Amino acid sequence: MKSSLKISALAAAVLLTVGSGANAVVTNFSTDVATSIDNGLAWQDANNAYSGGAGDATGLSLLALLEKRQGNDPNALSQGYAAASAADKTRMDSAVAWILANHVAAAQYAYRDGADMMALSVYLLTGGPNPGVPAAINTIFDRTIAAQNGGGYWCYGAIYGLLDCLDSSTTQLVVAGLAAVRSVYSSVAHADAVRLGQLNTAATTAKNAYVANGLAGAACSAGGILTPTERGHGYNAGNCNSAQQTASGTWIQIVGGASLNDPSVQGYLEWQRNRYRYTNISPTQDGWPSYWYYLWSSSKAYSFIEDSGATPIPSSNLTPAKIGILPPGDAPAFAAREVHLDCAAIPRVPLFGAGGNGYYCDPAEPKRVYFDYAYTILTHQVAGGQYVDANGTSRWNDFSAQAYALLVLQRSVGGGCVDSDGDGVCDSVDNCPAVPNPDQRDTDGDGVGDLCDIVPRCDADGDTDIDQRDLSIISKARGQRASGPNDQRDANGDGLITPADVKACIPQCTRANCAIQ
Repeated sequence: MKSSLKISALAAAVLLTVGSGANAVVTNFSTDVATSIDNGLAWQDANNAYSGGAGDATGLSLLALLEKRQGNDPNALSQGYAAASAADKTRMDSAVAWILANHVAAAQYAYRDGADMMALSVYLLTGGPNPGVPAAINTIFDRTIAAQNGGGYWCYGAIYGLLDCLDSSTTQLVVAGLAAVRSVYSSVAHADAVRLGQLNTAATTAKNAYVANGLAGAACSAGGILTPTERGHGYNAGNCNSAQQTASGTWIQIVGGASLNDPSVQGYLEWQRNRYRYTNISPTQDGWPSYWYYLWSSSKAYSFIEDSGATPIPSSNLTPAKIGILPPGDAPAFAAREVHLDCAAIPRVPLFGAGGNGYYCDPAEPKRVYFDYAYTILTHQVAGGQYVDANGTSRWNDFSAQAYALLVLQRSVGGGCVDSDGDGVCDSVDNCPAVPNPDQRDTDGDGVGDLCDIVPRCDADGDTDIDQRDLSIISKARGQRASGPNDQRDANGDGLITPADVKACIPQCTRANCAIQ
């Protein structure tokens, strides 16, 4: 067996850049996206987002700064705290100090507390030094768990005396926060079995609520009932389905333990497939037109599913890759449905320079939801870095909209615990993230679980060495079928090359941080 090295959660989060070095995947599009992120973060800084200017959205602003990528390579990991510049660390520390001084002792408020749990968790797990953060997370978590109502949802909160409504928009932010805190309570340094048990129970209860309350399209929903098995959710349980909250329901079910192939998840994906949009959601919003919220609520749901590497069973089941490919006139017909952008038919976004149709075409930039979302977001940015409303879009406030746009561009899941193999151990600390091994047995003590030791693969370039070059080759092949049972790119042996294979190979690297010799 090749030598391997167990990479700590911190190292994996902030030091390893998949695809960096000689085989980095940098495209015209990824370069403009990186520039847009830099400019968007500069707008936050110029408007005092890290020193109280963002108010209740400070957690979202901080999260966007933590999730800044380490390079123009779309496969680069987020910087977190440890890999941030000295200036960014100062901004992060300022935002954390403001949250601890102004939010921790405040009354429970679903939107604010969910965002703060995400930001504080990522800050803590990537090396943030403020010693008050663990206790702050516990305080916010405890009051959040206490606020879940009998219907399985979180209403606006004690701050307004509103606890009983079956509101999906608030529940989505809370569950996003719980997904991030799950990473904290599952870690070695901050393990808390009692709170983790409470969290998993609450997440499962929320998932069950969305399963029970998922509705087919109705006369008041966009297009009526387009297919009999589609399911969606409105702003409150029983309301007309909306794009925003159907996306939220997908995310919440995944966090609550549902799999891609669960009938309810398939039903929610079907509703979204039938009404796919990215330029705006006017035909499908059925309520407050919170466009930027929609982009991130759907983006992180799709990212969670894609990162899990789950295989659709049967193969006809929907995946995010099957959203955006159905023409509006095809059954079930829906005139407002959009399809993926064609890079050959769109120019470079003028804000970033000259470039005609086809400027963004590249084999590494296939048609997909992310490209649709990111290109559209870039068209909304103006000089100075702000993302503005246009074409029927709207927002809650400037800081939340700015952060949501950045988080989509960064492919962020808000620090959420992704458990790709469903064994109850977060991928960030799982010693065999692509194969279920709840006991984490590691007989030879090499940091790689026994079940992953059995089939050593990952040497994609055949040089008897596993490093960043191999990870880049595997990443570029995502979505492809394995060439056979011995395909080195198919680390988990499921026949499909996905981000889960990259994750499975990281612990197999020959040198620290998968460095190239």
